[in-house]
Amino acid sequence: MNGIGQSKSTIKPLTYEFRLQGVVQGVGFRPFVYQTAIKHHIQGFVRNDTQGVFILAQGKKEDLENFTKALQNPPSAAKITHFAHSRIPTQTIYPNFTIQQSERNSPLSATIPADIALCQDCLQELLDSNNRRFGYAFISCTNCGGRYSLISSLPYDRKNTAMNRFLMCKECQDEYDDPNSRRFHSEINCCQVCGPKLFYADNLKDFMNLKEFFSLPDSRLCEILESQNPHLTLNPLEKAIEALKNGKILALKGIGGYTLICNALNPQAICELRKRKYRPRKPFAILCKDFTMAEKYAILNAQQKEILNAPSAPILLAQAKLPNNLTESPNTSYYQDSTLPFSLIAPNLDTLGIILPYTALHYLLVNALDFPLIFTSANISGEPIIKDFGTILKNLGEVCDGVLFFNRDIFNAIDDSLVRHFGIPNRTEKMQILRRARGFLCDISLPKTANSSKSFIGLGAQQKATFCLHFRDKILLSPHLGDLDNLASLENFTHTQQLFCTQYQTKLDSCALDLHPNYTQRNLVEANMQTYFVQHHFAHLLSNIAENSIDCEVLGVIFDGTGYGIDKTIWGGEFLQWNPKKPLEFSRLAHFDHFALLGGEKAIKDIRRLGIEVLFCAFKEDSIKLDLPLLESLKEEFNPTILETFYKLHQSSAKVLCDSVGRLFDAVSALCGVCFKTDYEGEGGMILESLAVKNGIPQAYPFEIQNNIILWQPIIKAIHQDLCHAIPLPQIALNFHYTLAQIIAQIAKDSPCIALSGGCFQNALLTRLTLEALSDKQVYLSSKIPCNDGGISFGQAYYLQLKHSLQESINP
Repeated sequence: MNGIGQSKSTIKPLTYEFRLQGVVQGVGFRPFVYQTAIKHHIQGFVRNDTQGVFILAQGKKEDLENFTKALQNPPSAAKITHFAHSRIPTQTIYPNFTIQQSERNSPLSATIPADIALCQDCLQELLDSNNRRFGYAFISCTNCGGRYSLISSLPYDRKNTAMNRFLMCKECQDEYDDPNSRRFHSEINCCQVCGPKLFYADNLKDFMNLKEFFSLPDSRLCEILESQNPHLTLNPLEKAIEALKNGKILALKGIGGYTLICNALNPQAICELRKRKYRPRKPFAILCKDFTMAEKYAILNAQQKEILNAPSAPILLAQAKLPNNLTESPNTSYYQDSTLPFSLIAPNLDTLGIILPYTALHYLLVNALDFPLIFTSANISGEPIIKDFGTILKNLGEVCDGVLFFNRDIFNAIDDSLVRHFGIPNRTEKMQILRRARGFLCDISLPKTANSSKSFIGLGAQQKATFCLHFRDKILLSPHLGDLDNLASLENFTHTQQLFCTQYQTKLDSCALDLHPNYTQRNLVEANMQTYFVQHHFAHLLSNIAENSIDCEVLGVIFDGTGYGIDKTIWGGEFLQWNPKKPLEFSRLAHFDHFALLGGEKAIKDIRRLGIEVLFCAFKEDSIKLDLPLLESLKEEFNPTILETFYKLHQSSAKVLCDSVGRLFDAVSALCGVCFKTDYEGEGGMILESLAVKNGIPQAYPFEIQNNIILWQPIIKAIHQDLCHAIPLPQIALNFHYTLAQIIAQIAKDSPCIALSGGCFQNALLTRLTLEALSDKQVYLSSKIPCNDGGISFGQAYYLQLKHSLQESINP
């Protein structure tokens, strides 16, 4: 009959297979695919595998076309970077559409999902007294909750997470299996019956002697504690709330690690925290209940609120609403009038770190309190955030009065991210990431103009360490991993690198290192691995070039605190020319004049040494006779002849030279008497930025450029003259920033394209003034990748991509 009269049921459906990659695991993608398939009358299946998501779809042509279109509008937390589909012969006919078990069938390319802040649906359930998860601290769904911090391996399935030890109860399992549930295939689904539970411990000295606890994961340690001390699980939240109301300092376990918290309106508690943590002035962030509370203490516009409320839930550096009098006494009573003691939280600064609750536990805490909380990473300065109770006891047992924690392990510690809003007119960038960590994906991209089949890694810098891994056309930038001057950070760095390399079955062909001979990463290079060295500031420039896909000649303006130069001096005030025709090279167009770090590394902490050095450079030996608080401070601490001793050191040939703008900021800060010794990196510059009058009329100080060397000595003379004439310090600080912007404009006058990078461009005032001075230029900023040393590994990875791409084009 040639098919005439053939029944409709015997006509074979069309069959297509789909391959989707990107952020498609741990974000509710398979349930989305399932529901989309049902809506469009599609049969087949969807499953996670090591490459991402695989879909086999059967149906009519029109239904398949509609299904294909609908797939390209996934849940908000998902991000599709690769979407491919093709028709295949119909062999097996599927009666319905299902979610299949995950497969591990090929080399991994799936993206490690980021931790996601609590969604509005879960928040409503958390606060609904009629909901079975009312008040449950670990509520989550496919749209929110821990991901990166909980995962041990890919694919993202429950068995590969810290939730593996928690078997779902019947109600949770029913939700997991129900296609109409928001928790359909939610891998971390749980409730009070079957999930993690809270513990509260005080009297920590009783635990500190039990050193066998120190190395145990929280899951095992909690089993022991609960059997020996069942009271630890009795009303833990209520006990923590009461302790905070009584001015206690607590360690609080979160998604990626522990934070230290206390009442942000209680000056005594804040002073005690600073005393115990040996952190005199480094600023703290505050956790606010909501926007209403946050706006009492910071100026927030609509875009800033959007950043705070994003799934990444970072700490936002915002303009503080400072009181008129900035000389508050710690004995002043703030609690009654809800006034924030800014000078104790962020001393000498006009910015304030704000964060909103991003876990159910945070909401339960802040909703029971009528004050904000100090919110700072629980760690020893420079070390990674602590992820287990044993380490809290070992390292911070004498810092906190109590610990609120739980029996779910954190596999991968991760800090809170730190961002600043770009409030610059006519710029497309809305946000500058200063610390890329919790909430931001590791999966990023490099320009496609230089592809390479090689696997390689950029190992970053010593401070703000990150690494950047390239394999099979995939780029992964690690989260912020701390400073590598200590063993804990080094162990965290190697753990995270091994996690990435093991998960993606990556055998590295080469690596890129900083030129600095003493950077710890040199000890991490595997034997026989091909190693390339990339100058620090060139890596900064390449990071900006890669982020912005710059394919034209560009002048890089790289200002930071320190970086090992090719001449073995310390660079940091660099103008580097880059040409895409010779992408592995740069020319040093100009730089700041050298000055000495008197006493070497001591000058980075005791910045009076930098202040006296720039005076020596400007006034020679006459500096000793000047009447300045800086000089009096040195004579008081050391002896009346210390200035002569420093001058001899200045004249010596055995001294460390630098041309760093970051160190010049420190020197001017000391010269103005606003900071003599730094408590944290960049403090001197941050104080100058905060001090500068924001709406004043700036005046440029004189400077000279000779043989492409910027002579800053006239600036120092002019600042000294202003100090003698009692010009207000806010005006001097503004003038100094403005002068740096004018120097940039002068050097860049013949360059149409400019790229700004280096830690000094975290300074919002310097960035704004520079953009105004370069208003007729195309200026590229770093926004998604930190412009500080957290972006160095990204620049190194781009160097390797360019290197291997050129090699492969010559020898295909």
